[in-house]
Amino acid sequence: MTKIELDINQDLSPEEIFKYQEILLALVSCGGLSGVKNGRTILHFDNEGVFLGIELDYWPWRRRRKVIHT
Repeated sequence: MTKIELDINQDLSPEEIFKYQEILLALVSCGGLSGVKNGRTILHFDNEGVFLGIELDYWPWRRRRKVIHT
């Protein structure tokens, strides 16, 4: 188990701490922080600000153009 500590200069309620913990855990577990290259990670919230999920937008494989030097 890995432990990550954040030092935030703001008083947070237990509900806010749980909310941030849930978002960070989801980001790490789905690879949204370090697993997306040449793409984007999108966080989704409802109209009340409740975290709904994470959308990953990237190409896992793409053919590269051949560079021809003349």
